[in-house]
Amino acid sequence: MNQFKKAPLVEAVFEIRFPPELSIESRRDKYYEKIKREYPKIFVPGILSGESPSLKVYQFKSENEKKLIQFCINRFSFHMYKEAYNQRGFRGFNTECLKYMNSFCDLYKISNLRRTGLRYINHISILKEVDGSIPIGRYINLKYDLPHSIPQKFNLFTTTLVVQKGKGKLRILIEYQKLPTPQETEIILLDFDYYLEKDLVADKLAGYLSDSHSRTEEVFLDLITKEYEEAIKGE
Repeated sequence: MNQFKKAPLVEAVFEIRFPPELSIESRRDKYYEKIKREYPKIFVPGILSGESPSLKVYQFKSENEKKLIQFCINRFSFHMYKEAYNQRGFRGFNTECLKYMNSFCDLYKISNLRRTGLRYINHISILKEVDGSIPIGRYINLKYDLPHSIPQKFNLFTTTLVVQKGKGKLRILIEYQKLPTPQETEIILLDFDYYLEKDLVADKLAGYLSDSHSRTEEVFLDLITKEYEEAIKGE
């Protein structure tokens, strides 16, 4: 997806989940020593009555807040936002994510995983038709097989699919949104989450991440129209 100069990606996330490791709670400072030069900003979670503090994630942000690491006793995730991802692409995301994720697993001796998930959140900016309908076919290859009594023009829509792809599953959320910006930007949200849940080990993180990216990218390229693909290529 990063081959496009005007790519709609706003956030990329790779998350792992694992059996609870209590040493993370008492030795959080050990990992912070490894990342504080690149991720100096600490955000401590608020705790509500009845919540477990150990299951609340601590966040560590880069100085410009374009990258984020967060973790607790049973999960870890690496986030890269639009500007940083567009500059470095998947190769840069992959390198940095694995660097910090493998370091985390090594420090806390995490070997077995319960889930991996690669998520790509895309905002496709749109212009509605004069009648207020959403020109879906101008941006994405999505059609609804509806009875003739239902007009094929939509003012709102949302579709969620979960499909088997390889050894994992891909959740796809497609919907119209109006963002709470001063200009009230209107978008089509493309939210992909490719996840694996069986027989996972930390030693194979690189393979999981690479395969998750390839399978998601294939669907993204098939889903966008040729018209929109040309628009985001840039000059």
